[in-house]
Amino acid sequence: MKSWKSLAVLMVLALVTACASSTPPATNPTAETAVPARGPLEGVWQLTEAVVTGANPRTTTQPGLVIFAKTHYSFVRVPSSGPRALFKTEDPTNEEKIAAYDSMNANTGTYEARGTTLTLRPVIARNPNFAAGGSQTYQFQIDGNTLTLTNKTTDLNLRIGDAIVTASPPVDETRLRLTRVE
Repeated sequence: MKSWKSLAVLMVLALVTACASSTPPATNPTAETAVPARGPLEGVWQLTEAVVTGANPRTTTQPGLVIFAKTHYSFVRVPSSGPRALFKTEDPTNEEKIAAYDSMNANTGTYEARGTTLTLRPVIARNPNFAAGGSQTYQFQIDGNTLTLTNKTTDLNLRIGDAIVTASPPVDETRLRLTRVE
């Protein structure tokens, strides 16, 4: 009986030693461990041009940045044709604060891309009515590292009270051209 116990202990020690000294198998990425493929919109896009047609046509190259993750986005841009005015002091006046508010658009939330239609649904936005159930729809096209977003003002829905309303004419078309930077 003692020899069986000794033999069992030796076998366990041999097995433990063999397992401890063996090299792990080479790791090959599998579907479970590989980084999932990015969607075509995913990444960081820098605004290079904005063209607005309609009643107040203009072209601007002011700063803007759009970040698309798997299902979320963040979009900030300066829609004016000139740069944003700086505060004159560290304690800006109410007029300076209003001008700063009016000089940029910012919203972040979730998005859905179906075919060539992109729908943004903000969770947080500079305009609180837009974040309270609004959405914005663009037609999009990707050509290499260039993303073009085209929107008509009638595609912008805002919440006013309990109703969601669509922006009314005059119909402007905004075409944003962005370049992938990451």
